[in-house]
Amino acid sequence: MLIDDLTLIKAIGKGAFGEVYLTSKQGTSTKYATKKLEKTKYLNNPKAKKYLDNEISILKDINHPNIIKLIDIKDTSKYCYIVTEYCNGGNLSSCLEKYQDKNNTAFSEEIVQYLMKQIVDAIRYLHKKKILHRDLKLDNILINYEDENDRLNNNIMKGQIKIIDFGFARYLKNEELAYSTLGSPINMDPGILQKLNKAANFKNYGYDEKADIWSLGTIFYELLIGKNPYDSESMKELLRKVSKGTYFIPKILSKEAVSFINCMLQIDPKRRLSADKLYNHKFLRLSAKEFNKIDLKEVKKKLKGSKIQINAIKNESIWDIFGEGVIESIIEEKDEEETHEKKELASTFDALTQSTFFISNSKSKFHKNPKVPPKIDKNNLEKAFLNAFREINLDSVSIEPKIIPFIPGLDPYIENIDYA
Repeated sequence: MLIDDLTLIKAIGKGAFGEVYLTSKQGTSTKYATKKLEKTKYLNNPKAKKYLDNEISILKDINHPNIIKLIDIKDTSKYCYIVTEYCNGGNLSSCLEKYQDKNNTAFSEEIVQYLMKQIVDAIRYLHKKKILHRDLKLDNILINYEDENDRLNNNIMKGQIKIIDFGFARYLKNEELAYSTLGSPINMDPGILQKLNKAANFKNYGYDEKADIWSLGTIFYELLIGKNPYDSESMKELLRKVSKGTYFIPKILSKEAVSFINCMLQIDPKRRLSADKLYNHKFLRLSAKEFNKIDLKEVKKKLKGSKIQINAIKNESIWDIFGEGVIESIIEEKDEEETHEKKELASTFDALTQSTFFISNSKSKFHKNPKVPPKIDKNNLEKAFLNAFREINLDSVSIEPKIIPFIPGLDPYIENIDYA
């Protein structure tokens, strides 16, 4: 099929209103991607036309190395053709699947850091221009390779990512909120998901650029863990999982990676970091070789002379991060009446807080500040921690993003946060 000097070679994708074609330009070896839209389908649908107009307007306005570039727009009586850059490596979803099939694991922290630097920088650029994407997911992030061998070998560290599909994107003025229920549910801001499911309390839910940050969190998690944090087989199951707020992180991750995830997957949008602050997070700034790995087996060695920060809140897990002589812990309790072991654990931590340990939550029942610290029985200390660790799954740690804001002490630019 020939459109002026462009040849539509073959269909490489399909959308609601048309197909995407691999395209070549006469007289050159350059390849493009062309979205072919049937006018009768979208012109008769006011919402579809609005989203198309937004997409074209935004694509004309943006210029970033990690965002797909608009090349041209061509019109005929029946069709509209949107010509953009072509990415030869497919989307990140397919790249991750190939990598998992070959290596039996998700991407390493080094690879994910390489990808997230580009992704976050692109979102940072969009948000500075007051643009919300509203449909960030692995399928909407492509990768391009300069070298054919890199493409064939799925050499991610040699690829350049490009964010695509601005059909749901829109401009958002200062202090303005968006209210449309858009996006892919599995990557969707919890408030929008509740609204999608007609939850009464979320009927008038409005959101800003922090909705994109939640989606970034799900993307980061998928790249690093290999599946969505709220992987579900039905909308009902998804809603239940997201409402509960619990997701799981392997203990083999670095504390920088855990912090990075937790800075995005916050149920409360106000507690999510902006794209600008994410860009300066330690996970993206440090070399992967400098990351501090979590090793719960080292707990007894690290306790002596350390400080511990405790957030005594209503959960069912314990989360410990080690590094630089400091242990940051979150101790969680159940609604039910405490068992003898849990009372013993609380009693031990009560003693700890009166001596060399620091409590981050001033409202915690553990918070005391006596002038003379008591002695700590080493055997009771070890027993208390062993009782706590016994409830943790051997491979993962439960984290509650709706109430745990960030890893205390890890992110120096996150200050004046009320952890209560």
